[in-house]
This record gives sequence, C-alpha cells and structure tokens, in this order.
Amino acid sequence: MVPELPAAMPLHLSLYFDLVRFVAALIVVLGHAWLILFPEYPLHWPGPAAVIVFFVLSGFVIAYVTDRRNSNLADYALDRLSRLWSVALPALGFGMVLAPYVSQSVFMPELADAYAGLRTAANAAFMAQLWFLDCAPPLNGPFWSLNYEAWFYAIFGAWAYLPRTFRVFAAIFLALVAGPKILLLMPCWLLGVFLYRTMQRRRLSEKSAVLLWICSLAAAAVLIKSAIPSKMHDVFQSHYPQTASLLAYSGSPLTDYALAVLVTVNFYAAAHSHRIGRILLPLANAIRVMASFTLTIYLFHLPLLVLFWDVLHASRWICLLALPGSIVVIGCLTEHRKRKLRALLVAIAARPFAGLSSPPAGVEHSATPEPVRLREANLLEP
Repeated sequence: MVPELPAAMPLHLSLYFDLVRFVAALIVVLGHAWLILFPEYPLHWPGPAAVIVFFVLSGFVIAYVTDRRNSNLADYALDRLSRLWSVALPALGFGMVLAPYVSQSVFMPELADAYAGLRTAANAAFMAQLWFLDCAPPLNGPFWSLNYEAWFYAIFGAWAYLPRTFRVFAAIFLALVAGPKILLLMPCWLLGVFLYRTMQRRRLSEKSAVLLWICSLAAAAVLIKSAIPSKMHDVFQSHYPQTASLLAYSGSPLTDYALAVLVTVNFYAAAHSHRIGRILLPLANAIRVMASFTLTIYLFHLPLLVLFWDVLHASRWICLLALPGSIVVIGCLTEHRKRKLRALLVAIAARPFAGLSSPPAGVEHSATPEPVRLREANLLEP
C-alpha cells in the first residue's frame, strides 16, 4: 500500500517540478542551438535564467531529501555524488575524446585546448570554479553550474548533518574554500530550502494561487526579456571590468536574486493550486520520462551538437533527429544507472563514512516509494 504523501510534498507539485526542470533544460539547449539550426527565425532563449530556476528547484529538492530520505551524512554524500557523477564523468570523458577532432566550433568561438586533462580533472572534482577560477572542460561550457551545485550540497550537508559543535566551523570552512563566486549565487539556492521549510505555514485559496502563479510567471518573463539585466551587467562591466571578469557567471547577482524570488513565488503558488494537478496528472508518465533525462540533456547537448555540426557536418535536420535520440541512449546508460554507481561508491566508501554523521536534529525520516518520490534536480542543471 502506498503511504500518504507528506503534507509538504503534494503529487501535483512533484509533477510540476519535473516539468519545470525539463523545460529549463530544453531552454538551455535552444539557447545554444537555435541561431545555428534556425537562423531565419532569430529568437533569444534565456539559458542563464534557466540555471537560476535549477538552483531554486535544487534547493527545494535537497531540503526535501534531507528531511524525508537521507538519514545521515554518508547517505546524503553518496546520493549526491552518484547523481552528479553518473552523468558528469561520462560527459567529461566524451568531451576529452572529442576535443582533438575539433579545430573550430560555431557553438564556441574560443576553444580552450591547453591543459585539457587538468581542466577535466578539476571539473570532475568540482574544483573548477573555486574562488576566481574559471576552468571550462573541453567542449562543455555549461558544466560550470555543476561546480556551484556541488558546493551548495557540501555546505548545506555539513550544516544539516554534522553535530552542532562542528557544523558552524565546517560550513564556514567549506564556504571559504568555495569562494565568493559560488557564495554569491547560493542565496538563489537557499530560497528553495526556505520555500520547502515555510510553504505550508500560510495556505492560499485556489483562486489566489492561480492568480499568483500567473503573475509571478509573467513578471519573470518580463524581467528576463527586458533590457534591465543586460544594462546592469554592461554598467557593472564598464565600471569594474576586472571584477566582472573575475566573477564570471556570478556577475549579475541582483537580477539573479530578483528572478530567484519570482521563481520561488511561482513554486509557492503552484504548491497551493490543485488545478495544476488536474492538468498535469494525465500527462504524468510522459513528464516523468522526459524529466528523467534532464541532467543528460544538460551535460551532453553541447558536445553532441559539436560532434554532429562541426565534426560530422550533418544537416540541421539530422542534428534535430540525432540529438534527442543520442540523449535517450546516453541517458539510459548513465543517468538511469546512477543506483549502480551508488552501489559501487558504497562498496568503496561505506566504511570510512560510517559513524561520521548524525541525522538533522528533530527530524523524523520516512522512506517514500518511487511512484511519489520527488525526483532530484540539478542543473542542472548549464
């Protein structure tokens, strides 16, 4: 018998999150490919904004799993590593193998060929964005956000699971290692945690929830499509060019924070709108299947586009057919096999991790069966 869903996790919200993360990953792909595949229909796809959506969603999901599933630091660390490495390591390997065959790419005007092995290793260890480093792996610029995610996980995990005597020192130490770039965008991620902890304290009526959902979505679209983010970034870059260069992907924190707040409000409204559930429930299987390939879409789309377009010189229609087909095959071999990687990591690391951690104080953990478990989001995420 399927146990009742926890009050903090309605089924319709889980479906909505799955749909959002798939759409966000698709926007990242279109942001890289649209002007090449459809130059006659120029459109701007907000890939950087999609990353902020991933961060908020990821914070919510990690707060959920620490509250409901992972009982100690070992489980938490193994789940996070198996989730990330199941796709990240094959994607990095694919980029390394492909890079020597790419002399130039329309998707990446500047190819960083120097120290490819070192840059790949730094990204595999999620150290490529520490402080003011900006070491992109071969043919995979979107990998930067996984470096951010990994340190968000580490800092939050230390705070959630370590004994009170050590948690503050451990979190501060990890934050100092991560550096200002990563910390600048961590508030976006923590908004997801805040939403999970507080969304049931004040409930909305169905009508209010739908209205708030529409307004927050419209406001986010206006912010993304307006000239405000680019103008603020241009002003910052013109006055402080060296600082802007050092901050790289964290160079527009104010507009990122504004977008993260709107995304949080949108998720809050969705949590209280059962009308969304009635719309999404008939599509549940399709949504789950599409969302199960999100990390593969995110990490493999750019090197695959380089392969098809720049190396094989395929037509755009072949690219459009080959890209999703390849992602499905790769996802079945990587993202869908993360449990096997976790079992391998358990065999290697279970003993050293044993006894290191304790559950978060005052939290009761309960297992949630697969049909109603919230899928993990990363950003996922570029």
